[in-house]
Amino acid sequence: MNNKTANLIDSIKNVASNILEKDIALVTGFSERQAEAISKQALIIKAGIATGEIEDDLIGFFLDGLKHMVTNFVNTLKGILKVVLEKVWNGIVTVLYEAIGIFNV
Repeated sequence: MNNKTANLIDSIKNVASNILEKDIALVTGFSERQAEAISKQALIIKAGIATGEIEDDLIGFFLDGLKHMVTNFVNTLKGILKVVLEKVWNGIVTVLYEAIGIFNV
C-alpha cells in the first residue's frame, strides 16, 4: 500500500471516529436517563403489585405502559443512530471527494 492510500484510509477513519465519539456520547447520556426512568417505573409497578395498590385487573394496563416506554426508547435510539450513520456517511464521502479533487468543503 502506498502512502497516499494509507493517508486516505487514515482520513476516513479519523472523520468516522470523530463523528462517532461525539455523537455516541450523546446517545449514551440519553440511554442512561431512559434506562433509569424505565427501571424506576418497573420498580414502582412491582411495589404497587406487592402492596395491592395495583390490583390484578390493572397489572396489564401498567405493563402495557412499561412496554410503550421501552418501544419509544428503542424507536428514539433507532432515529438517533440513523442520523449518526448519515453523518458518518457524509463525512466519508466528503473526504473521498476532496481526495479526488471534485468537492471542497
